[in-house]
Amino acid sequence: MKIGLILSHDGLAGIWTLGAQGAALLAAAELNAAGGVLGQEIELVQIDSGDTQASAYKAAQKLALTENVDAVIGLQSSDLRPAVRRGLGGLAPYIYTPHYEGGFCGPGTAQLGITDSEVLNPSLEWMATNRHAKRFFFVGNDYIWPRVAHGTTEEAVQHAGGQFVGEMLLPFGQRDYGEVLDRIRKAQPDVVVIAMLGEDSVCFNRAFADDGLSGRITRLNLAFDETQLMALADGGTENLFAAQAYFDTSRGHGRDALAEKYDACFSGQRPTMTANSVQCYDAIYLVAALARQVGRVDGCRMAHFLRPRLQRDHAYRLIGRSDKDASVRLAEADGVEFRVQRAFA
Repeated sequence: MKIGLILSHDGLAGIWTLGAQGAALLAAAELNAAGGVLGQEIELVQIDSGDTQASAYKAAQKLALTENVDAVIGLQSSDLRPAVRRGLGGLAPYIYTPHYEGGFCGPGTAQLGITDSEVLNPSLEWMATNRHAKRFFFVGNDYIWPRVAHGTTEEAVQHAGGQFVGEMLLPFGQRDYGEVLDRIRKAQPDVVVIAMLGEDSVCFNRAFADDGLSGRITRLNLAFDETQLMALADGGTENLFAAQAYFDTSRGHGRDALAEKYDACFSGQRPTMTANSVQCYDAIYLVAALARQVGRVDGCRMAHFLRPRLQRDHAYRLIGRSDKDASVRLAEADGVEFRVQRAFA
């Protein structure tokens, strides 16, 4: 059984690649040790999606037509997701793993990541209650996920009884933050919600702290994990929050054994296990479950099984877990670790 692992090996999302690879390798090894999937051993085929729609399409097409994979697992930005799906052409299911804007990602696709509304509604309400936050500002990259997250943030702010005082979307890779930081100073928000991809989020958070804003303004980062936090450990973490389904300091739901096995395999060689790692691990098990559902290792049949939307709770039941695994935790940075302040149902 061949499973394609399509990741951005470089670029802004490349910061997550090593952890995602490690978790997928661990899951495949576990299944193979238990006899494989319907008697077939799993072989992982790794490929770089690049950071353009053209490169992602070409990579997915190679997996489907040249490598003849039976399924594909992907962690890429939302603007590349449709290109991957088109490149597969319905020949293999596509398991999309990261935090994303929400909604159905198309036939043949299953989503395991938490969504903006799951994160923003409880987190901003917590900020309003526990941090007395009333004024909110939004910063994001200028592509599909942050554009949708912007609207979701406005709704969450309204629900929390706050005031939306500004927003700005930035191109990928922009490193001149003078204008947006000036807007933030003038708007005087209590909280800045940040929806930026990978390394862009690291660089913006560093500039925010260097500009002296972190002492009086709280930051809530979306799709932000321990890998990115490590890059801010030299003083850029004051009043920094993130919301994820998993933090290494608050595992829960039987993830301790998984983290211990991951550490035993990769300690010192790969980043700490993060939410992105866990979801790539689960995705391998979901592919195995899909094969069992259709009765054979057959990419077309598994993709057809996913033509109607597979709800995430159903996906987790297929792999013998609970959707509680994806419940949101709100955590505050403490050096190079996150300390969970609240877990939401």
